[in-house]
Amino acid sequence: MTISSEASLPVQENAPAGAKEPAITGDAKPESIASTLVTSLACLICVGICVSIATSNQPASWETLLRFGVYPSESIWRGKFWTLVTSAFVHTEIWHVACNVYWLWVLGSRLERTIGSFLFLSFILASAFVSSAFQLALSDSSGIGASGVVYSVFGFMWLSRGSFPLFKEALHSSTILLFIIWLFGCLAVTLFNIFDIGNAAHFSGLLFGSCVAGASVLPPWRALGRSMTGIVVAIAILLLFWCPWSPTWLSIKAYDAHVAGRYQEAVEQYTRVIRVAPQNAWAFLNRSYAYQALGNDEQAGKDSATAHTLDPTLAPNR
Repeated sequence: MTISSEASLPVQENAPAGAKEPAITGDAKPESIASTLVTSLACLICVGICVSIATSNQPASWETLLRFGVYPSESIWRGKFWTLVTSAFVHTEIWHVACNVYWLWVLGSRLERTIGSFLFLSFILASAFVSSAFQLALSDSSGIGASGVVYSVFGFMWLSRGSFPLFKEALHSSTILLFIIWLFGCLAVTLFNIFDIGNAAHFSGLLFGSCVAGASVLPPWRALGRSMTGIVVAIAILLLFWCPWSPTWLSIKAYDAHVAGRYQEAVEQYTRVIRVAPQNAWAFLNRSYAYQALGNDEQAGKDSATAHTLDPTLAPNR
């Protein structure tokens, strides 16, 4: 598949007389380091981090990932929200970084040349935040990699390609088909437990980019696009503070209540953890301690026995 890298004519070159400009009017500029600075830096950061991880003593270990801003889900829900953005630039496999950097350059450079570096930087940071937040809520992990950002860029360019010839240059029908097949192919691979992929990041990134395109470029859809963009961002923020289907989020609430001495509340929260994760030995064991603090030794004994059945490596109760 060959994609031309030449700059297209300005946005309004072929517009009919009297036609209104799109809301984002940045004409395509001749490609240069300045006009694609953000894309170039994003690609270099992705490659640099991947190389650093690959050459470290403990590739892909938590100790290594923490150095590059990738934190476990419990840390994110406790306030390390920045990792939702930083994790998008982290890759641990060569094929992963190669695929994402390729499309980030092919699509992102054209989008940056069209809307300008400042707007493009804002767009990719927002895309990283939204896609990682949805991934966190649905998988208990923010995931890693720029796939959500790439799908957001694709979504924006796909819907607005009629307004910008530079977008049409990259989004041939075969390219669009490839992105759609990859989107649902990754979902199928995950559902059949072949490989775990960040599908929530893909779909939410695509949704966010499409909504922003509708809000800023497509006049008939601006009102709906703005409303949908606001809703998507609001949900992404809400998920950082309320995610009752997540075992990790519920575990944090249970543990915090437990250490604060609110034992009845802790029992209720541990029970919620067990409902969504019936094999969670940690929740049974800690609920036994909470019951014990409440003076319910019978239920404490039952929970302790269940916990040790699920995980025989647990230390016996004293």
